[in-house]
Amino acid sequence: MRTLLFAPGLAPAGVAAEARFQAGQLHIDAGEVANLIVAVDALRLHTGGFDGRQWRLEWQADHAVAAIAFDADSLDTGSLPPTLARQVERARADQRRRRVRLRLAIGLALLVLALPVLLLGVFWWQADPIAGWAASQVGTEQEARLGDRVFAQMRPALKLVETGPALDAVRGIGMRLTRGSAYRYDWHLADDPAVNAFALPGGHVVVFTGLLRATGSAEELAGVLAHEAQHIEQRHSLKNLLHGLGWRALLGLALGDLSGSVWAGLAEQMGSLGYSRELEVQADAGGLLALRRAGISPDGMLRFFARLEDKDAGQIELLSTHPASAHRRQALERAIAAQGRAVSAALPYDWPALQRALHQPVQ
Repeated sequence: MRTLLFAPGLAPAGVAAEARFQAGQLHIDAGEVANLIVAVDALRLHTGGFDGRQWRLEWQADHAVAAIAFDADSLDTGSLPPTLARQVERARADQRRRRVRLRLAIGLALLVLALPVLLLGVFWWQADPIAGWAASQVGTEQEARLGDRVFAQMRPALKLVETGPALDAVRGIGMRLTRGSAYRYDWHLADDPAVNAFALPGGHVVVFTGLLRATGSAEELAGVLAHEAQHIEQRHSLKNLLHGLGWRALLGLALGDLSGSVWAGLAEQMGSLGYSRELEVQADAGGLLALRRAGISPDGMLRFFARLEDKDAGQIELLSTHPASAHRRQALERAIAAQGRAVSAALPYDWPALQRALHQPVQ
C-alpha cells in the first residue's frame, strides 16, 4: 500500500513509500531514501483526522518515533498478522462510531439552522388557528394594554380632533353601540380626508373626518362604527396583530412582556394589515346585531355600502382596510330580511350642520 514514511533523518513532511506485510514483518520501500523492516509486534496503530480515516503505524527507531501514514481504506486486512488485525478491527469499529456521531452532529446542526424556517413555515401554514388560539389566551386587560401601546405609537402621526359636534357624535353613537361591553372603548376623530376608520385591540377606534364627510346620515356612520366595534368584540384586531407579528408576539405574550422590543413598530404593523373576507363578513353580521340592540336602523349600513359601490357618487374611494363589495351588501340585505324589522328611531344629530362644522379649521 502507498504510505508516507516518517523517520529520524528524513524530511519532516515525510517520504513516499510502499509498505507490505510479510512473515510477521512490515517491509517499507522508500527507494533510494530508505528500506526498513519492522517487526509487527513493535507496531502500534493510531487513528486521527477529522473523520478518523487518517491512520498511522508507529514504532521506536533510534530512540525516536518512526511511522507510516496511510488512508484507512487502503489497508488490506487479509494480510495482517492476528495481533495487528485485532487493533485494526477495534480502530474500524471506533471509526464507524465516529461516522455515526458525525452524521448525527451534522443532522442536529442542520436541524437547528432550519428550525426557524420550519417554525415560520408551520406558523404561516396554520397562522389563523395559531393566532386564534393565542388571542384566546390573552385577557382583556392585557389586550387593552397592548392596544394602548399601539395607539401611543400611532398618535404622533394622527391629527386628532379634540372637541366639536363631530367628535361628540362619534363618541355618542359608539358608546350607544357598545353599551355593556367587556371593553372600555376610546373613540377618536382624526382630521384626515381618507374615507376610513380602524379598530385597535382592546377598545381604541379611530375615525377619519373623510368618513364623516362621505356619509349621508348619522345612521350611515353608526353602521360603520358597529362594524368597527365588532372587530374588537370578536378580537379580529388582536388576531390580525398576532398573525402579523408571528412567533415573537406569541413569545412576548407567553412571557407577559408587553414592553420589550418585540412590540416595536406596532403602528406600522397594524397599518399594513387587512381583514380577510371571512372576518369582514363576521363583523358585518355582528354589527347588524349591535345596531338592532341599540335601536338604530340597519338601513344606514346598507346605504353606505351602496354609496361606496357607486363610483359616480362623488368618486368616493373604498375604505382601505375594509373594501366594500356587492357580495357583502347582498349578505347584509339577506340578514336584515331574515331578522325582520326592529323598533328604531332616528339618531338626534343635525348631520348637514355637523358636516359643515368639519370644514372649520381644527384647533
